[in-house]
Amino acid sequence: MKLTYLTFFLVLLYGTGLQAQEFVNEILIPPLINDDNYHLNAIETQHNFNPNGTDTLNTMVRTFAFEDANNPGTTTILGPTLTWGYLKDLTPSVTNNLSEVTTCHWHGAHVPQFADGGPHQRIQPGDTWNPFFKVLDKSATMWYHPHAMGLTYKHVQMGLSGMIIVEDPVDGQDDPILSQIHRFMPVDYGVNDFPLIFQTKKFKRDDSGAIVIQADDGFKNGYYYMVNGIVDPVLRAPASMIRLRLLNGDGKFSFNFKVKDANGNRYPAHLIATDAGYTTRTYQLDSILMSPGERTEFLIDLRGLAVGTELFIENGVDGIPAGIIGNSTLTNGYAQNRNLLKIVVKEDDAPISPIIAFPLNLHPSEEPPMSAVTRSRTKTFRRDLFDVSTTPLFNIDSTLMDMMVVNDVVKVDSTELWTIDNTTNRGHPWHIHDTHFWVTEIIDAGGNALNPNNYPEIFGGPKDNVLVQPGWKLTYIASFPDFGTQVAPDSSYMYHCHILPHEDNGMMGQFVVWNGIGNGNPTSIRDNELSTIRMDVFPNPAREVLYLDGTTARESTLKFIDMNGRLVKELRLPGFDGAIELSTDGLPSGMLIMDWQTAEGRGVSRVLIK
Repeated sequence: MKLTYLTFFLVLLYGTGLQAQEFVNEILIPPLINDDNYHLNAIETQHNFNPNGTDTLNTMVRTFAFEDANNPGTTTILGPTLTWGYLKDLTPSVTNNLSEVTTCHWHGAHVPQFADGGPHQRIQPGDTWNPFFKVLDKSATMWYHPHAMGLTYKHVQMGLSGMIIVEDPVDGQDDPILSQIHRFMPVDYGVNDFPLIFQTKKFKRDDSGAIVIQADDGFKNGYYYMVNGIVDPVLRAPASMIRLRLLNGDGKFSFNFKVKDANGNRYPAHLIATDAGYTTRTYQLDSILMSPGERTEFLIDLRGLAVGTELFIENGVDGIPAGIIGNSTLTNGYAQNRNLLKIVVKEDDAPISPIIAFPLNLHPSEEPPMSAVTRSRTKTFRRDLFDVSTTPLFNIDSTLMDMMVVNDVVKVDSTELWTIDNTTNRGHPWHIHDTHFWVTEIIDAGGNALNPNNYPEIFGGPKDNVLVQPGWKLTYIASFPDFGTQVAPDSSYMYHCHILPHEDNGMMGQFVVWNGIGNGNPTSIRDNELSTIRMDVFPNPAREVLYLDGTTARESTLKFIDMNGRLVKELRLPGFDGAIELSTDGLPSGMLIMDWQTAEGRGVSRVLIK
């Protein structure tokens, strides 16, 4: 009798192994923020994942979300899509309205360590984080999500994630090739340019009987697949050239995406970008395997299709290799081939596409030359037994993450060759903060070198997140041109497995980009940790002049340092008591560090030059 009741309950809650596919829900397109000074709130809210469905998930469920503080109530899952412009100065803020600590990491962004949003940039409940940085990334699809130590998986599962679109430069000055690409790409958000965030979530009933998100680290069964927080959604797209930005925002599952027509036949999809930017040309792919944290972009030509024509994005589970979470074996047969999204062609209301035929040449590779490599290093994925656990834990170099330990030191303005050696029987997505990389070689478990022509989604463009399959040795080249700091734990960037329970359990390390000059670089830590004297700066932002208010009896030195850690101006000041006027001539626009060295002590402050 108990077994019969349990079986009935599981069928009621989850369906017969997989949720019934009705495709009655319109897809949710996250609202767009196009503002250099945006303000996000991390909130607790409620969301219906299956608003037109007939199963028990058609109900309000407690969730977390990022919301636009200027437009409250517009998100109940995930977060707004942020648009960034190349070389723009951003001054965002993130307020934590949750009851526990969180962070906000800009995944894929090349930003100073103090603005990265990793575990060291904790936002306590009720506090607001105010980073600032210049956008140094070119055209790319990135994302943002929490990165609090031990809480990352829970917070992502509860709903805290959002997409970032770094827009193409359009004036032709910063990158003429990108400006040219922009003229023929679909770029109208929500019209012919669509964000698609793929995730899974598991649900259970709490003691009151309410359905809640179950944020455990299992992956055997009972998961719902969803896109943009909606189960079995429908995307209505114009009979035009459309762009799909795919993000695997899941905490554990890999997906094997295929585009098919209503008869199950493959429909052409053309890869145009990997994690960090455009590929060198377009590639027509039958399928693409994406692990947690990875992004790709595709063009799909719907021109000439009749209104009402249906296409599907399928998760081809039978093409997911052994040892990869999300295949049938590791999920006890629960994961099966299934459609995740239905695309329905509607009347064409999109701009006319100038694309005539494929393939298209895109952006030349910016891969550093091998002659620039100054050091090689290897990071090894292992599974070892540690005192903190009764079972072996996945780890990097037989070491678990320690917030107070710097695992690697990389010299600023250097280029390195890293090899990721996966000695485990499980695939792990490798993600490194701060930099992008280009995969140069993969040796598989049999000792064979993979042909790069067969893996354009790995070798064809810049990456910051890549799946290292069991037994693989994957090598990449990366440069670390700027943001040099002191060697200290709170000056560190992260590298880790992007299976979030693995990360939370210690499969993570940290590295410092070292400036080579010892301790005390003001771009690495908070001003009040360096300042020992009073220093007031106004107005802030400043234009033609600014004032330094303080006291020093003797001559002093004032340095202006940009966010790359470079000295842009140095002044010798006489002794003074009060406010001294300073000209902004010769200072670049944007955020600068003012480092004031006096006989009495040191003052550090930030100033925005307009």
